[in-house]
Amino acid sequence: MPDLSLIAFASAVLLLAGTVKGFIGLGMPTVALALLTLKLDARSAVTLVVIPMLLSNVWQFWRGPDMLGCIKQHWRYAVILILFVAATVWFSQSAPDQFLRAVLGVFVLAFCFLSWRDMVPAIPAHKVRLFEGISALIAGLVGGLTAAWAPPLAMYLTGLRLDRDAFVQALGFLITAGSISIFFMFIAVGHSSGQELAISTFLLIPALIGFSVGERLRHRTDPEKFKKYFLGAFSVLGANLLLGTFLG
Repeated sequence: MPDLSLIAFASAVLLLAGTVKGFIGLGMPTVALALLTLKLDARSAVTLVVIPMLLSNVWQFWRGPDMLGCIKQHWRYAVILILFVAATVWFSQSAPDQFLRAVLGVFVLAFCFLSWRDMVPAIPAHKVRLFEGISALIAGLVGGLTAAWAPPLAMYLTGLRLDRDAFVQALGFLITAGSISIFFMFIAVGHSSGQELAISTFLLIPALIGFSVGERLRHRTDPEKFKKYFLGAFSVLGANLLLGTFLG
């Protein structure tokens, strides 16, 4: 029988994570994993997040202004991301959970720092392919370990200086690509059980409710104030993941 307390906890986490994504356009796996790993091992946490992450980003991509144009611009990144996520999941099958928690902690802190400082420079036109490859490789490695690929992905898209709608649609497309890869690879290597995937499917409901709430809140509250408190709280969570690794 499924653990009802776990389902209730995970539902609350996905409701919050979906709200954050609806409010700022990204961060759902980062938020969800940072909280779920308080009660679960890292791979189980990824499994619970994977279906809400996949389908919410399909929706985000679908609702964007130019699906075909987005694919034409970012298909190389998507291919590299898919391949490196798959390779990382395959070659890290025996990696200890403490290592995965440490990686997640580092990238939660990186995500918070870079979001807070808003310090990403524009990418010169003649260097786009270079930065595309580097960012996709790093996102694939980190995504294959933790599914928290927000920092390298958001940095690259910010460097392109896309308008907001194109930025949000590109995030949806590329996170969808990585999510498909991690979904099938976790099944292939045995990280995901049928019961966990069933719970993950159920968690799509609170995630989408949260997404809708976040979109409405975006129009009613000060985004900078929300961002300040959100990033402060998750800086503490990222630090806690790292401290737990070294002290545990």
